[in-house]
Amino acid sequence: MNPAILFFIVVAVITVVVLWIVLRPLLIARDGASTAAAVNTNVDAIRIELSEARRDQKLGLLSESALVEAERELESRVLAEAHMEPSSRAPRSKRTAIALGLTLPVLAIAGYAAVGTPVAVVPEIVRPPQAASPANADQQMAELFRLAEERLKAEPNDAKGWALLARAKASVGMFDGAIEAYEKAVALTPNDGDLWSDYADAAAGQSQGKMDGKPIELINKSLALDGKNPKALLLRGTYEIQKNDLVAAEKSFTLAKSLVEPTSGFAQIADNALADIKNRTGSGAAPAGTSNTSPTAETASASDAVLVSVQLQLGTDARKAAGVNSAVFLIVRAAGVDRGPPLAAKKIAVADLDKPVMLTAADAMIGGAGLKPGVEVTLQARLSVNGQPTAQTGDWQSTKSTAKLPASSVKLAVDQPVQN
Repeated sequence: MNPAILFFIVVAVITVVVLWIVLRPLLIARDGASTAAAVNTNVDAIRIELSEARRDQKLGLLSESALVEAERELESRVLAEAHMEPSSRAPRSKRTAIALGLTLPVLAIAGYAAVGTPVAVVPEIVRPPQAASPANADQQMAELFRLAEERLKAEPNDAKGWALLARAKASVGMFDGAIEAYEKAVALTPNDGDLWSDYADAAAGQSQGKMDGKPIELINKSLALDGKNPKALLLRGTYEIQKNDLVAAEKSFTLAKSLVEPTSGFAQIADNALADIKNRTGSGAAPAGTSNTSPTAETASASDAVLVSVQLQLGTDARKAAGVNSAVFLIVRAAGVDRGPPLAAKKIAVADLDKPVMLTAADAMIGGAGLKPGVEVTLQARLSVNGQPTAQTGDWQSTKSTAKLPASSVKLAVDQPVQN
């Protein structure tokens, strides 16, 4: 049976039962026989009272004048009982019952419409379609973040709440907001090595994967608290690769790998980074006790090999929107992945868009992990009008382009408005 029809049948049955319980006492008929019996009973009682009054007069307990007065009063009561209309109360009871019978269902329907969910009983096939879109999902996510921030403003000492908010924002690439939340979280729990490593990861995302400056400072704070923090070791290894200190990088990634499950994501990152180091040195491992601060031609060739060349072009409206502080961000993700930290990201000045953007393994955010030959990636460019890495309404972006590395030239036209 259709769920909507079943629902209305159940409602109708419940309504009839409730009305019967409420209205039955008002609708019970008072027949003439029962009313007459009640009148006769009252008259008999009055006659008894009259007999008793006359007896009292004979016994000297009641005067003659008092007896006459009592007889007159009892006669009046007999006449009143005799002329009483049996159905004098019936019309009022029936009117009340009719009013309740009409009012109760109306009030019930109005109450359900006000506080219930009437559309829930309507079959799906007749409901208007409510298609989910990325814009709606982003709006819902922004609303959740807003509610969380309001709660944390009311409870500013909730360190766990600030940490959860920071990690959630970092996971969707909102690094500026994540860093603000991390600052509040580490101020409340300054001895949490994991928290400092997460903070460093967000700072690295904000700086487009470059570990100099704030990221390495936060990494060192994490390792000062916990020298065997896997994430901090991976981040430090990335910093060391960027500095071309491959001996130290190999040690950092090897230690990190030994601290995690072999099948974990951290282990995969470490494996990719160690493979990247192997490619750069051209051997299984860098010689112990040496530093590759002066890369050989072979090392340079491995790290600088172009994986893809990207030609960026601003549409007419996007170029008009570009200002002094504007910049274009080229984002590279694994194919099929739409959120989270990208594999690589580059910030390009608007004035340099006439030159192709070359992506190499050195542009990867974590030691070449995921950015290497044979990997399928998605590329997208975005014009940030205010120069910030987080997408804002008013920015412009390109469509996504998928390529398998290494790839020939990819062209991205930045001509679509960003709508958050």
